[in-house]
Amino acid sequence: MLGKWFTASERRGIAFVAPGLLVTTLLILYPILSVLYYSFVNEGSAFVGLDNYSSVFRSPLFGKMLGNTAIWTVGTVALAFAIGTGAALLLNQDFVRGRNLWRTVLMLSWITPGVVKAVVWKWLYSYDFGMLNHMLMSLHLIREPVSWLSSTSLALPSVMLVQVWETFPYAMLMMSAGLQAISKDLYEVADLEGASGTQRLRLITLPLLKDVIFIALLILIIWSLNGFTLIWIMTQGGPAGSTEVLALSIYDRFRDFDIHGASAISVLQLLISLVFAIWYIRRSAKEV
Repeated sequence: MLGKWFTASERRGIAFVAPGLLVTTLLILYPILSVLYYSFVNEGSAFVGLDNYSSVFRSPLFGKMLGNTAIWTVGTVALAFAIGTGAALLLNQDFVRGRNLWRTVLMLSWITPGVVKAVVWKWLYSYDFGMLNHMLMSLHLIREPVSWLSSTSLALPSVMLVQVWETFPYAMLMMSAGLQAISKDLYEVADLEGASGTQRLRLITLPLLKDVIFIALLILIIWSLNGFTLIWIMTQGGPAGSTEVLALSIYDRFRDFDIHGASAISVLQLLISLVFAIWYIRRSAKEV
């Protein structure tokens, strides 16, 4: 049958590609289709339309969860990218010595396992014996210990700080690679023309790094949207849902055996991720 439409060389290529397609179908396509199916049926496998989604929307914590997700994503991505870019620009300067050593040290926060980071930071934030409270009290910046992870107003910013500390090295690595690819001749010409540092950054560096910036921001956004480990280990979504985000809500519903509600939220998270994926695909298509 295949011989009618494909040459012998193409049939051999299909034989090599087929196992990968099969694995992709089993590990990606089938779970996605299963989640879609469960989001539209009830416990008796009867089609209920958008009832599961309606139930999710009516949840008293849904609005707060979306707000937390937006704050979490925008805040962590913006800060991680800004700090990573600043570190990359600094380490790219000629007067900095031991640049590779500094990059290696800064990368430690990224390559350390997520569970380890979450546990260590939870201990640092501890109200009773945390090192952070001890240091701030020693410096007379606070008079009494602060409940970093138990306060409804401080819990989310505290976990966001850890997420930024964890992900900014990736932005630094991407921007450093992009900076090293820029010809130094461009900066020499700019110096001869009397361009200031701000002008060099605005007219040379950032325009030439636009593709790197796009990829770095896209990856950071996806990581933030799917962030789970830090929040779960450090706060488990509390206190009072102040750190509840989409990824954590999915887990909570699965833990409560609400498979259909969890599937509905999973589809919502997938749709949000697809917005950025389509954005990337369309941008890539324009550049081909």
